[in-house]
Amino acid sequence: MSQISVSSEIGRLRAVAVHRPGREVDNMTPSLMHELLFDDILFGNEARQEHDTFRGILEKVADQVLDVQDLLGQALESSEAKTYFCKRLAALHKLSKSQAENLLDLPPADLAEAVIGGWLSEAPDHSDYEFVMPPVPNLLFMRDPMAVLGHGVSLSNMATNARRTEPFIMDCIIRFHPQFRLDSPEKIWFDVLNPRMKGKPQGSYTIEGGDVLVISPDTVAVGISVRTTQSAVTLLAERLRHASPFKTLLAVLMPHHRSVMHLDTIFTQIDSEHCLIFPPYLDPKHDEVLPVVRMDLAGPDIGVVLKPSLLEALADEGMPLKPIFSGGISRLDQEREQWTDGANAFCLAPGVILTYGRNTKTAEELDRHGYTCVEAETVLAENINLLDGKKYNVMIRGNELSRARGGPRCMTMPLIRDAVV
Repeated sequence: MSQISVSSEIGRLRAVAVHRPGREVDNMTPSLMHELLFDDILFGNEARQEHDTFRGILEKVADQVLDVQDLLGQALESSEAKTYFCKRLAALHKLSKSQAENLLDLPPADLAEAVIGGWLSEAPDHSDYEFVMPPVPNLLFMRDPMAVLGHGVSLSNMATNARRTEPFIMDCIIRFHPQFRLDSPEKIWFDVLNPRMKGKPQGSYTIEGGDVLVISPDTVAVGISVRTTQSAVTLLAERLRHASPFKTLLAVLMPHHRSVMHLDTIFTQIDSEHCLIFPPYLDPKHDEVLPVVRMDLAGPDIGVVLKPSLLEALADEGMPLKPIFSGGISRLDQEREQWTDGANAFCLAPGVILTYGRNTKTAEELDRHGYTCVEAETVLAENINLLDGKKYNVMIRGNELSRARGGPRCMTMPLIRDAVV
């Protein structure tokens, strides 16, 4: 039986999936860069060092910090899982019969490595190459291919071809992994992947985990964004209404800009009283504040009410949150630090968060609100207890990781959190 359980954004972290940037980052070329949604080629060694420190902080609090590549390899130990997964990969990447057979012959760990790192066919003299299966460098951002909602999941349908492999990885894990497989397919709240694989067209139903925030056991917030469509959110709402304990969905109507590709690039909850926000879109005093559609999931039909802002909608649900401005009070600094994911904090426990240290104005605001701002290296070197009752903003070096266009929340997929009392 699956142990997954996430009923908030802030409950103490117990189990989380991440992915250390590997061969897939090193295999990215200038010609592939934009196709794979990157603005530049990352220096893999530096990105790995930064991620190792990031993981070290997660391990200070969580019982299990799991790499998705290991989870996939463990799931593929089952011959049934391997056949299931390879059949879908062959269809997805239009592999020949011999290529599909070669894939199936790989040991589980090697198969996981090939899928994520890319299956490269290179000339004997190294003068030319092609990818039979392209690398999956965006798997660094584990948040997006799936979201855990309560004791179920939303299996993402990615908006771009560059990320189409990622949900298939998660689908295999939740079906076959010995610890994390779901005990019932009914707990997949959203799934258009498998109907599509059976030849049923799914239209514009795209949704990504960065747009999905679990506010409470009753309430979920979802961004309708450049990556998540209104039709997908409506479908998710219908499934949650029929099959889950959630009673309210707050749909945030977002601008379709790359800089704000997901809801968590402008809003994250960091403790029971505060949230970190990009003020122009979340502060009710701003002219650009984003409206919210409240969807009632508890009635016989979905009732819809328009709300002026997310903060006001949350207050109406009995969850008033005080905003902390990412970037401080200056619009210039707000825009600069939003671009480098200043609002994309990841909560390890109530009032214990991870952010990028480069966002100095955001750190100053957190300090003003009672957070002790400390570098990740100091936490590890001095063995600081992050659960001593103080509020901590642990700042990681993200100079290389941030160039990939994602922050600490983007790089995590919580699988188990404690309930908030």
